[in-house]
Amino acid sequence: MGGDSQRVETDAIEVVNFLTQSPVRVAILKHLSDADRLRKSELKERFDVSQVTLTRNLDALEERAWIRNHVREYELLPSGKLVVDAVETMLETVEFVESIQPFLRWFPEDELEFDVTALADATVVVAESTNPYAPVNRHIEAMKTVDRFRCLLPVVGLPAMTVARESILERGTHQEIIYSPDVQSTLRTDPQYRELLEDMHGCENCRMRVAESEIRYYLGLCEERIQIGVQDDDGVPQALVETDREAIREWATRTYRSYRKHSEPLAL
Repeated sequence: MGGDSQRVETDAIEVVNFLTQSPVRVAILKHLSDADRLRKSELKERFDVSQVTLTRNLDALEERAWIRNHVREYELLPSGKLVVDAVETMLETVEFVESIQPFLRWFPEDELEFDVTALADATVVVAESTNPYAPVNRHIEAMKTVDRFRCLLPVVGLPAMTVARESILERGTHQEIIYSPDVQSTLRTDPQYRELLEDMHGCENCRMRVAESEIRYYLGLCEERIQIGVQDDDGVPQALVETDREAIREWATRTYRSYRKHSEPLAL
């Protein structure tokens, strides 16, 4: 039984290899799935390939009994329909993994307490060489557009803290910020941070707290939206995801409340 299972798996891998070694084959199946029947000339219009390449791939798919040439028109057979549906699902999964990888690379695995697939429709903002502050800017944009903002902060930056001060003092935004313990010294000893801290500290619509344990990622509760940001080993922001999915909102609320329960007010 074990040998039979392994042989079937090997055969399946060979089939997948046959299909994916030529993007044209996948594209042919997808086009036939959408259009029912197409002439070779109609398929040729859809591909930037030679007639020889198109014919070779059509023949290969027909040999697999995934398509049929019926009165000069190609149509998808039931087995081909099953294959193209499976391939589209696989491609969607791979595309999702690739898009979310910059985030997953830096998010602490032992704190990954939510189903990653819940981020399938999330906005992913990645730090690029041409825009290294993209995740921070997304965080800043969120603070500017909400009336209530709560967050866990593993690190601090002057641009974001300056906007936080403006939102609190000028817009009246209600903010609660829980800092990682090692951030306190920066806030208290750096003159620029100290000035911002003093302005914010006396506002009724601002509460600042310090967590008992290290905060290893940014978590922002922006009313209906949730932001999760990660940084590298040097504390440089690398990626941020933003979503309004209920599953992530529930996880974020639980996580925030847990950190808040084990925190204390930030003293000047």
